[in-house]
Amino acid sequence: MERMERCRPTMDRCRDIGGNGFRRNLYSPSSTSNNGYGLFSRQISRLVKPNGNRAFLLDTLALVRGLEAKGVPTKQAEAIIAAITEVLNDSLENVAHAFVSQAEMQKVKLFSNCLLICFNEVLAVVLV
Repeated sequence: MERMERCRPTMDRCRDIGGNGFRRNLYSPSSTSNNGYGLFSRQISRLVKPNGNRAFLLDTLALVRGLEAKGVPTKQAEAIIAAITEVLNDSLENVAHAFVSQAEMQKVKLFSNCLLICFNEVLAVVLV
């Protein structure tokens, strides 16, 4: 048991780096978000509405008028632009979930290294 106490400082450092919330996110994908991606997702845009949807700027009126200028009826032009906007929104959501910030990646790397060090120390204590 005394040998295990030597590992305690390393385990405490791992806890400080990872933090309780970080570990929960790392091992439970949907613990902090409803999207099921947990730690490995983030909000790219700072223009996030309360319901979680991102705001992106798209001049739909100009697009509708452009289609109308090419002979597309107003109702059809509006329907086309609405469909394009929906697809674009879904695509941006998928892209947002595929990226991880540099800070998040650094935290994962530090936490993984710390766990490896702790494991090696525990293994050394057990094998001695």
